[in-house]
Amino acid sequence: MRNCIYISIIFLLVLSCKKKCKNALDLSYTKVNQQIYIQLQNNIGKDVVFLVPNSLEFGDENYKGYSTRGGKEEDYPINVYAIIEPNQSSQFYQKKLDSVHNSYLAEIGNADFIGDERLGDGNSVFYLKVHESIKIKYKLNIQQSAPQHKYFSKFKQTYYPYNKVLEGNYPEGEYLRKFSKLNFGKVKFVAQPCIKDSLFLTISQNDISR
Repeated sequence: MRNCIYISIIFLLVLSCKKKCKNALDLSYTKVNQQIYIQLQNNIGKDVVFLVPNSLEFGDENYKGYSTRGGKEEDYPINVYAIIEPNQSSQFYQKKLDSVHNSYLAEIGNADFIGDERLGDGNSVFYLKVHESIKIKYKLNIQQSAPQHKYFSKFKQTYYPYNKVLEGNYPEGEYLRKFSKLNFGKVKFVAQPCIKDSLFLTISQNDISR
């Protein structure tokens, strides 16, 4: 009887996941050498506009942190992250996002920071027609601070939580909320893709980027 209950629960969870990912913007990963591709498939039924992070963050299974990039709060043995390759976004919608971002910086008195972002900061905007897909390319970076020593671990890609940011849980996302409320006409703005599979990388000091 207990086995039947467990099987029923698992079936309902699988069914729930399938229902959740139906008619969605589906995201999957591919890794080729030092390149990571995120592929997005538009199964929503109309043209869409969506955001992607300019850097993909990774968490080390041996630590509790969301991302190993930076290392200011915690000194990680190996830092793993990926930076988006330039000139891939939709120029039309990217200009709209950049305009909203710059206006917001001026509004809060930080106009001096306009154009001062680090490589990998911020977000890119993409437009995707119904039933079409797109591959977005990132360069993987694996770094270790001196003194170097033997280390290996499993790293999981932690996708930027646009849905939570747009709900207002992250104050630094105010300009993203402003962008999401623009009038896109017949094009649908999608906050969060449905992640079909998670990306795990097993990395050691032998994989350090040169």
